[in-house]
Amino acid sequence: MRQLPPPTPTHVQNYERYLYRYRLVAGGTPLQFLISVEPQTGRPTQGKYTFRLSLKVNGVERPLCDPVERIMGSQGSTVDPRHLEFVVFVFPGKTSLPAGCLWSARVWMRVNGIDHRLFGDDDVWVGKDPDFNSIGEASFGRLKHQDTNQQVYNAFVGRALVSFTMRWERISSNLYKYILDYEASGVGANLFDDLRLKIDGDPRNISFLIFTVPANSVPTGASHKLRVWLKSPAPISQDLASVSYTLPFNDSFIYHRIWKTDDFKLGAHLNFEQLGHKMVMAFSTGGPETIAMPHPPFQPGHETRGSMGSLGSNDGMRKELGYQNF
Repeated sequence: MRQLPPPTPTHVQNYERYLYRYRLVAGGTPLQFLISVEPQTGRPTQGKYTFRLSLKVNGVERPLCDPVERIMGSQGSTVDPRHLEFVVFVFPGKTSLPAGCLWSARVWMRVNGIDHRLFGDDDVWVGKDPDFNSIGEASFGRLKHQDTNQQVYNAFVGRALVSFTMRWERISSNLYKYILDYEASGVGANLFDDLRLKIDGDPRNISFLIFTVPANSVPTGASHKLRVWLKSPAPISQDLASVSYTLPFNDSFIYHRIWKTDDFKLGAHLNFEQLGHKMVMAFSTGGPETIAMPHPPFQPGHETRGSMGSLGSNDGMRKELGYQNF
């Protein structure tokens, strides 16, 4: 029997990226900025590079800003991605509540004496034991239930009892995907479904502060600002670490805002008559009409919405049909 030749060794392509770390302390809270430099070719050669920025606070890392691209090593200049210099700093933001938590972050890259700005974010919220009670009219969610992969918080929003469910799924190693849904009286929706966080340790040790603040609206109580902060136990100080006995609890926490919306519209027993005498209210013509369809309403390629079929997502078509975005 003829023997087959040994298989030809397969060359494994190793792709490289270069991670830079910068640390600082802002308002008594240690922050770490991570800058990932990723060559398009996977090697430290001339060409296009993608830069990504993330922020790590108390063992939790999240993306910050959108990725940016730069071309390095063009026109004969030598730029080694393994020996880059960055200027990373923060400065206090505008007056805010809770006080002392808002920062603006900047990241510049210095190459051959020339500074290039890469990232800027004026909405970095982080602090140790902020005074959230200073936020007038805020309604805070309370932890109602917790298990291995979700936490449920109850809050009153516009006099309506709302349940917020934060779930997480492990993607790989210490990378997790977070999903936030809400429900009120049997109706709800998804608020976000792919918030990526890297967590050093057990994600069950992380909790959240979810609260709303009323926004100006007619009718009153119909619109709210919704804020989601991540909450993790602050590291024990060196003074307390030297104590020979074990403390029963740690009442100090690091807070880090991870998501917001200013357009959370929900309320209970809203008075639509506040819209004034020019408002024209519609009246019901009876129960719904049952319409038989040959396919599911959300089957790809066969969407059917309303009595006119699928309008798609084309804004131009919506305007031609007389629709406007409210």
